[in-house]
Amino acid sequence: MSGRPSILRRMLGESAVYGLGGLANQALAIVLVPVYARELGVESYGAVAIINTTFALTTMVITLALPQAFFRWYLKEAQSDRERADVLRTALGLRLLVSILGLLVFSALSLQLSVVLLGSASDWPLIALIGPIVFLDSLNLVPMAFLRAQRRPRPFAVIAFIRAVLGSVLIIVFVVVLGMGVLGVVLGSLGSAAVTTAVGYVMLAREGGLRIGFDWTRIRHMLAFSLPLVPAAVAGWTLNLSDRYIIQAFDGRAAVGLYSAGYVVGLAINALAIAPFTLAWGATYWEIARQSDARRTIARVLTGFTALAAFAALAISALATDAFRILLTPAFEAGRFVTPFSAFGYVLYGIYTVVTTGLNLENQTRRVPVITVAVAIVSVLLNLLLVPAIGYVGAGVSTLASYALLAVVSGLVSQRHYPVPWELGRVGALLGIAMGLAAAALLGPDHVGWRLACLAAYPAVVLGLRIIPVGSLSALGALGRRRH
Repeated sequence: MSGRPSILRRMLGESAVYGLGGLANQALAIVLVPVYARELGVESYGAVAIINTTFALTTMVITLALPQAFFRWYLKEAQSDRERADVLRTALGLRLLVSILGLLVFSALSLQLSVVLLGSASDWPLIALIGPIVFLDSLNLVPMAFLRAQRRPRPFAVIAFIRAVLGSVLIIVFVVVLGMGVLGVVLGSLGSAAVTTAVGYVMLAREGGLRIGFDWTRIRHMLAFSLPLVPAAVAGWTLNLSDRYIIQAFDGRAAVGLYSAGYVVGLAINALAIAPFTLAWGATYWEIARQSDARRTIARVLTGFTALAAFAALAISALATDAFRILLTPAFEAGRFVTPFSAFGYVLYGIYTVVTTGLNLENQTRRVPVITVAVAIVSVLLNLLLVPAIGYVGAGVSTLASYALLAVVSGLVSQRHYPVPWELGRVGALLGIAMGLAAAALLGPDHVGWRLACLAAYPAVVLGLRIIPVGSLSALGALGRRRH
């Protein structure tokens, strides 16, 4: 037995550290909601949600999925330190070109976008400032991807933590102290983006990686790998955020504010489990794939992930009522009914990340856009059907159904190219139990004791029925214990 840490144990450790920055970001986002409630109100908070939705879409497009291409060439294709240095230089040069082009295009369209999205040309600065924020964040992707590839989650988490904390502090100063309203929210994000990008490049310079190169052959290969993933990223945005536009069209901006508040609380699952796991998994499954029992290991990773993530989603859903009453004003409380849909939707997204591993391993990424675009279309149709009928809760139903469809369809396609012995019975049971208990906690007696009882029932049922045998989760850490 090797004395070196196993791959999976290291992945779990990295996940915990990666999660610190994301956890801080989501926690501070929740803390800021009461500030928005008092200083902005429900309708202006809806405007903030529309701006954030637009920011996310712009980021998806300008990013071009280049971090994934960087990982492939840096971790798999490069065979020496010199080749890895060349990959880093090329990634930096390509990132700079794409970011500048994206900034110019967005700036040219910002006035028209202001009229379409916010209904007034006078709000143009709110939209125009998205361009510089995305420019800075996209540039910072290079040092952040370098830290992940180097297995250095701590400095990665520090930079993410600075982005979250500084941004929140600046927002409070601009919104509360200076009374700048929604503009203060955007300026706070711009200031934190500028500082963290500077920190990232200082770190990269100290590592000797601040060199720009243009290996056009490698650039063509990187773009050929990453560009098919862009429609998938945009489709992911459609699944996650596009419903804000539909809610605004049918129910108005106040409904967007209520929906977004509930969604933000559910989004805590992303910081607690999904984002840290996917960050670590994206740089780990390439190593697992070299093992003789890789397929079995990947299957057990999915089961273990589902068990833990479903429990986290249940906890957030069960306690959402109390979180709303403690953190928010009464005007926002109706948003708590959205929280379970977003929480479990992100669990299903994490499952999707694992079940599509085979498509990446077999270089079948061209399949991903077809699947995700098709599911995104279904999501939009569901929103157009459900939001007019049952309001913003319909958008939550659409989110959960769409993520479930994404995981199932993509998993079936991936299975054709890279068969994995998934433990589907266990995965389905874990999800069903957690969702059922979440519904009972939200719709049952309005008492915190009842909600805690629903939460405690999950491990009792899961272990009692041996859906996850005692000791199974801890055994996951031993699956990869071997020399590699």
